[in-house]
Amino acid sequence: MNHKNNTNCDILKDIENCESKKYEKFMKGDTILSLSGNNGLIGLLLEGKARIVSIDESGHESISDFLHVGDSFGDYIIMPLESVEYIVVAESECKVLFVNFENLMNNCRHNCENHNELIKKMLLFTSQRAKYMSLHVNILSQKNLRNKLLVYFKYLGTLSGNSKEITIPMTFERLSSYLGADRSALMREIRRMNDDGIITSNGKKIILN
Repeated sequence: MNHKNNTNCDILKDIENCESKKYEKFMKGDTILSLSGNNGLIGLLLEGKARIVSIDESGHESISDFLHVGDSFGDYIIMPLESVEYIVVAESECKVLFVNFENLMNNCRHNCENHNELIKKMLLFTSQRAKYMSLHVNILSQKNLRNKLLVYFKYLGTLSGNSKEITIPMTFERLSSYLGADRSALMREIRRMNDDGIITSNGKKIILN
């Protein structure tokens, strides 16, 4: 996904004394957090990019979502299936704010004046993350790859403000994983959509006809 919530980070500049938070840095490829560990942590991405990866019982990995600055993640935000492991992996160097959910729900010993604002923001982050996950479920529930692509392309159009011209914000390999498809099948379907006049594509640039 390609969304930015930079403004969601503004309140965090004023909570340096709040005991509910800690900062950690990660290198590209590091596992930031397991979302199946019941650790009670909520993470907020302050710098860099990350992805949420699901691993099924057979060890097959697929991308569930992408995280950008301002996005949040955690057990309280994503409800993983027992048979599937979810992990957050750094796509680049990342800085993450971690907040313990239980501490967040209790008063800060430092009587941090922004504690309540932080709670409100985290609830907002939770709502936003639920919307993105709902979108992904909707995409995956489509009956064929063409419909999955069309739903995704239309979503990108709403983000860019131009419903007809979009740019895919990831590699085709990543897109195929996000859509639960084979990369070669994805490229074939894009070619067919061009041939059928549904889209006109030039690399990652797509025009919806």
